[in-house]
Amino acid sequence: MSASQTRLDLRIDVFEEENQWAKPLASLKPPELIAATLQEFRELEYLSGEADNYLLVKKEDMAPLDPEEPLQKQLANEAHLVLWEKERPLPNGAKRPSHPLYLRDQAAGRVFKLDWIPAIIGRPDPNQPHDDWLAVNLEAYPTGLRVSRRHAQITEKDGRYFINSLSRNPAILKKADGGETDIGEKPVPLDNGDTVFLERSNISLKFIVRDA
Repeated sequence: MSASQTRLDLRIDVFEEENQWAKPLASLKPPELIAATLQEFRELEYLSGEADNYLLVKKEDMAPLDPEEPLQKQLANEAHLVLWEKERPLPNGAKRPSHPLYLRDQAAGRVFKLDWIPAIIGRPDPNQPHDDWLAVNLEAYPTGLRVSRRHAQITEKDGRYFINSLSRNPAILKKADGGETDIGEKPVPLDNGDTVFLERSNISLKFIVRDA
């Protein structure tokens, strides 16, 4: 077998899916293995599908792999890796949520990670206060201009999550149990599996809480 066809036996922890065996080409670079892993585990709703959002680290010491070097130069056979999610820098006045949080676009499958709380849903506007709290930027969507710059925000209190409106642009909270309620100025509980529906833009965002 030529060197370019040599494969490695690797174990990868993909969040709760631990000890997953993979047999990648040794010549692959880490971003290529990440992309293949995301494709393989696409049934995990919180995976974004964008390799740039992740790192591969060695489980033994949590040292990240060099993205520019092939696997064969960095790993022994049967090495154990962990798929690690990158975090964006924390804006001033915000904090990390108690759990990893996501909003998943139900139509396109795009995943927005909520790296901080409060997390604003809307569009960027440098003239608005706390523009850096924008966690879900919908400006590029075909109907994005129907989304308010400050449409809604997600907050946390005593380990529970809430959502409230920041505009008069209608939004509906569709509960996982089938109930519905309008999202107004007063925060309402937001639970795992609930969907935030932005009515005028026809965008549905599923709220996902992942166990840390």
